Amino acid sequence: MKSFSKWLAALFMSTAVMFISLGYFASSQIMFFKLRDVEIIKRRETRAKRMNMEEYEQLPKDIVNVPSRLGYDISASFIYPNETNKWIVICHGVSENKLSSTKYVNLFKDMGFNCVVYDARRHGESGGVDSTYGFYEKFDLETVIEYLLDNYGDDIEFGVHGESMGAATTLLYAGELSNKAKFYISDASFAKFRDQLAHIYTSYSRVASPVVLLFTYVFLKLRSKFSLYHVSPVKVVDKIEQPVLFIHSKRDSFIPYEASIELYNKKKGPKEQWYPERGNHVESYNRNPKQYRQTVADFISRYAGWEVQNSHKQ
Repeated sequence: MKSFSKWLAALFMSTAVMFISLGYFASSQIMFFKLRDVEIIKRRETRAKRMNMEEYEQLPKDIVNVPSRLGYDISASFIYPNETNKWIVICHGVSENKLSSTKYVNLFKDMGFNCVVYDARRHGESGGVDSTYGFYEKFDLETVIEYLLDNYGDDIEFGVHGESMGAATTLLYAGELSNKAKFYISDASFAKFRDQLAHIYTSYSRVASPVVLLFTYVFLKLRSKFSLYHVSPVKVVDKIEQPVLFIHSKRDSFIPYEASIELYNKKKGPKEQWYPERGNHVESYNRNPKQYRQTVADFISRYAGWEVQNSHKQ
């Protein structure tokens, strides 16, 4: 009997150690995932003809290190090719950087607007130790917007566009911090970060997923002081007064498009949704450029009252 008890205790301890190790490993992967190299992004976007570096570098712009309230600098580019007071702030996704947003800069500048792109914390040339999927990132978005309003004219109007993590950051900013924007465009956001992790973990093991998720929660709380449950755009999206356009490819295998449906259904007031059939994660624009451009142009014209130029330009 004693030997059985010892065996049971050893089994329990080894199982606990295994799950603790998995939780620590998972939290490390979440906070410190590998970032894409700038040169790789340049090659990818250039080959796809979504970027022309010579043209991009010639655009009038100010490249600024904006001090974050969290103790590091945010690398931001304020791009102003148009004589207008209307700006779009663009937020990139996980592992990318502000150069990844060049295709959206082209989209919005051709519509007649100026643009802000910036590196999220820990990405590109911005500081920051870890990534938190919108929890701390929303404060940096607020800081970049405050810099825009303080330095580029008293009469500025702006909208915010975000994809993936950038979309979640956009919604968390809008629902928790500010209502200054004219509109928001959310491209492929998750609804709850916890559910997104569960979706990923379940693809490896349905049995172990809940336990690993629990230990991930504990380690993220201990190591980065943020909770999985506080990174939930769906919990605050009903507080957003401004119009929101939800975009999400139906074939998204990373963040299921049902997340955007959940967000759309929870959002009160003016809203629109578009779920293209083609494209995987954040490929809605890549695979459906004409429809994307027209959907965004119609949304901005309808809800912001902005005059949209060249909305069919390719």
